Amino acid sequence: MIDSHSHPLAETGGPLDLAGINLMLAPDEQTQSSRAASAPMRLSQELMAVRLASQLGCAVEELAQAREQASSDWPAYVSSLFRSCGLRGLVLDPGWALAASTANASALADLTGCQVRTIMRLEPMVDRMIEEGATAAEIVRAVEQAVAEARAHGYVGLKTILAYRTGLAVDPTVTMEAAAESLRVKDLPVRRRGKPLRDLLTRRVLGWAAELHLPLQIHTGFGDSEIRLQEASPLLLEELLSTPEGSAATVVLIHGSYPWHEELAFLALVRPNVYAELSLFNIFAPATVADRLERILELVPADKVLCGTDGHGEPETFWFGALLIQEAWAKVRASWSQQGARGTWLSQVESAIFEGNTASLYNF
Repeated sequence: MIDSHSHPLAETGGPLDLAGINLMLAPDEQTQSSRAASAPMRLSQELMAVRLASQLGCAVEELAQAREQASSDWPAYVSSLFRSCGLRGLVLDPGWALAASTANASALADLTGCQVRTIMRLEPMVDRMIEEGATAAEIVRAVEQAVAEARAHGYVGLKTILAYRTGLAVDPTVTMEAAAESLRVKDLPVRRRGKPLRDLLTRRVLGWAAELHLPLQIHTGFGDSEIRLQEASPLLLEELLSTPEGSAATVVLIHGSYPWHEELAFLALVRPNVYAELSLFNIFAPATVADRLERILELVPADKVLCGTDGHGEPETFWFGALLIQEAWAKVRASWSQQGARGTWLSQVESAIFEGNTASLYNF
């Protein structure tokens, strides 16, 4: 399996705090207390704990100590987990932890034993320049230059987390004048500033990406507690996708757009340049992964579906996510076989969604 979306890894082992694998990120004391108290009652934590205990040959109650011992040789432990779940390649978004050494593709490849391809997240540059007081024109020029130089710096794709900033309801008619005016509003956090500028940039990035044959990942659907979920529906992108730029670029809507996975399936079905990437929900909503996978695959041609994990921080998130998506496909495959789908066709689908499509888009 080639993981179509992942992030940097922890650099050392030790006891594993499963409560830390959580979507509640706020640092305040109340959130931290709630996270610690409620984590053991989450199905995702229970299943990960049981499976990892089986992997390490210990009782669930002994998991922290067993993991500390097993991870004393961190590279060996990490690479063994990746081998056991069949991961051989990673598409890396280093923007989640830019300062980590594992944000470097070669370092992550050495640690995991996987081939690694890196994509460039746009928001770190945009946010920094807004905070520094750059003008709209300066920001647009800087982003254009960064995109133009992306391949030279080893990037095989681009990514935007606009859903975490001003939302996916992009106005494709925004002018440079409106973009400039939006930066004069200073009474908002940087992440919420400059919606017209961010809208204008998104349309232009699509055009640049099309010219350079770089796929653009767009975060859709749920994420951690910093997202405004009502602004993350993939259907909000329809006007943007109808523009010449939005129709020309290769657009990868990531995370299965959960809970709008059927809406994602429709967009990927009717728009030739839109792909459906499935990750993240397999880690945090594990019981119905097969149902979501089937609902997407019954509509979307299999050559436009990519499977990933959104693994981040701890190697167990990659391992758990990969196992669940593979087990989900096994259920779907068995069901479709009973309905009459040919074995050769099902094998072609499996090869495409787990390796072929990601390899093709990201040059593996």
